[in-house]
Amino acid sequence: MEVRLQAALRAQRIDSQSLRGAIAHLTDIVSHAKRTQSDIIAPIMERIRRLAPDTVAAPGYLLRGSEGNLIDVLNSQLVLLLSGQPRTGKTWIAREIASALQMAGFEVRVGQHVDEAERFLTEAAGGERLYLLDDPLGSREPLPGASASLATLRGLIGRIPRNRRLIVAQSEPVLLQATHQPSIENCSLGTHGWVVVGGLTHDLALAVWSRASEVHSVPNDLRRRLEALIMDGEELRDVGAITYLAQIHAQLPPNASDAEIIRQARSDAFDFVVQLAEKGPAYESLLRAVALATTNSTGASDTELSFIINGGDEEPGLVPELGVWSFSGDTPPLPQYGVEPSFTEDQMAALNALQRRRVVDEVGDLTLFSHPY
Repeated sequence: MEVRLQAALRAQRIDSQSLRGAIAHLTDIVSHAKRTQSDIIAPIMERIRRLAPDTVAAPGYLLRGSEGNLIDVLNSQLVLLLSGQPRTGKTWIAREIASALQMAGFEVRVGQHVDEAERFLTEAAGGERLYLLDDPLGSREPLPGASASLATLRGLIGRIPRNRRLIVAQSEPVLLQATHQPSIENCSLGTHGWVVVGGLTHDLALAVWSRASEVHSVPNDLRRRLEALIMDGEELRDVGAITYLAQIHAQLPPNASDAEIIRQARSDAFDFVVQLAEKGPAYESLLRAVALATTNSTGASDTELSFIINGGDEEPGLVPELGVWSFSGDTPPLPQYGVEPSFTEDQMAALNALQRRRVVDEVGDLTLFSHPY
């Protein structure tokens, strides 16, 4: 029974190290329900919801077919290095693989800092862990400390414990600049080479376009035209370019040529965000708040974003308070706002529009950019 329960909890992304605590929580709920003859299903589902971390998988991800082989590489070598041109879907593949191990009992974190990954993976305490490093050397240009980060990463790879895993997703142009190498084949880290993520097959590219065009309400005539363009050529094979084109389809000229469509699909996503900011103060302030409060792996709550945008005099977490420390009893309540910061109607409408267009994603109760703009 316990083995089946542990398997069921792992399927809810509860890591192996937390299983005993989770089972103890559920046992308490069962005991209380027996004593009080009360409902048991709702409290158990609510507790599992609170205990289970959010999935790291990219929303709407479509399997390429290579994920199983990449998981095998990761499990055998403890390290998986993914690279490729921008928008080929490196991060999405990395997140899908991390999600698979998350459901196998691994505690998963996503970030951009090599030193944080090093602490997480080499700490003696804890159980099975995986860290996904997303563009640790920079996403557009090499970061100022890229060479030092690369040296730290090279050292970390050689001392990862058997119950830990590391995935690195790094843009190929930045990797080549940081290593001063002419090709990806010369960029191996120790015995580990980089797996190059390439374009999609015709069928998968069509499936990605079909889903993205539905999400972003692309007109039928443009949908059919892009389907033909995908089938007849090789230019639209990158998952990021296809989904980005669905996002910005309204910016296409009325009678855009095939060349203009492809150029727009490969245009700088930052320009698109600038255009959105020009739609009004609500968009501009919201995009600025998300940029300030989030990273490519850490989101911000509506309360945090609205406080950044609209300000306020209350800072309940900083109010000096005299009290008595106790090593037992209930945990003291968290500080509360007298009036919870909230969005205006215009800001909420802007947030909903940005979510519909997949400029930002909602992960649990947190908002973050869907792309490193």
